[in-house]
Amino acid sequence: MNGSDITTCYRLIAELLLHPRERDADRIRLLLEQAIGAPPPLLEALRSFLGDPQGGSNAEYIQTLELSPPCPLYLGSYLFDEPTSCRGVGVSGRNLYMIELRSIYRHFGFEMVAGELPDFLPVVADFLWISNDASHRDSIGLRRYFIEHFVNPALDPLRSKLEEYESVYVLVIEALMVTLHHDLLGMADSPAWVPPKTAASDERSNLCEHGCSAGKPELTGLGGLPS
Repeated sequence: MNGSDITTCYRLIAELLLHPRERDADRIRLLLEQAIGAPPPLLEALRSFLGDPQGGSNAEYIQTLELSPPCPLYLGSYLFDEPTSCRGVGVSGRNLYMIELRSIYRHFGFEMVAGELPDFLPVVADFLWISNDASHRDSIGLRRYFIEHFVNPALDPLRSKLEEYESVYVLVIEALMVTLHHDLLGMADSPAWVPPKTAASDERSNLCEHGCSAGKPELTGLGGLPS
C-alpha cells in the first residue's frame, strides 16, 4: 500500500465506525473506489461489513458500541482499569493517556470536535489519515510512536471483545489493523520518537514493572515535543 491508499483506508474506516445515521453513503462508495491499491482481504472485509444488515443497524451499533457497551470504541477502556473513586479520576492512567493524545493531536494541528474524547476510535482514525498527509510536521517519528504505543495495544482486546459478541464490527477493526501494519512498514526505516526521561516517568515505569499489565502504554509526558 502506498501513502495515498493508507490515507484512503483510514478515511473509509473512520466513516464506517460512525453511527449508521451519521455515515455518508456517497463518500463511502467513492473511498472504496479510490482504495484500489489496498490488499484484497482488507477490501473484502469492508465490503462484507457493508453487505451485512447488522453493519447498518442502528440497534446493533447502540447495543454493542454505545449504550453501556460491551465493546466501547474508546481505546483507553482496553488499556486502563477504571478509577475506584472520584478522587482518582484526575490522576488515573486513562486520564493521563488522553492528555497525551491531545498533546500529539496538537503537535500535528489536529482539532477535535467539541465534546468528543480523544481516545474515541473514529477520532483516532481521523487523526491517522490527516497526520499521514502531514509528514512535514513529523521529523521526530512521533506518528510511529503514537501508533505503536497508543493505538495498537488497544486493538487486540477490542477485536477479542467484538469476536466474543459475534459483532460484524470486527471486520472494520481487522481492516484497521491491516492498514496500521502497512502504515508502520512504510516507517520501518525511520526511528520512533523517544520521550524524554523524567522523574515522573521513572516512577511510572517502576509501577509498571510491579503492577501494570503487559501492553499498556508507558505514559512519560510529552512536554518535550517541539511546537
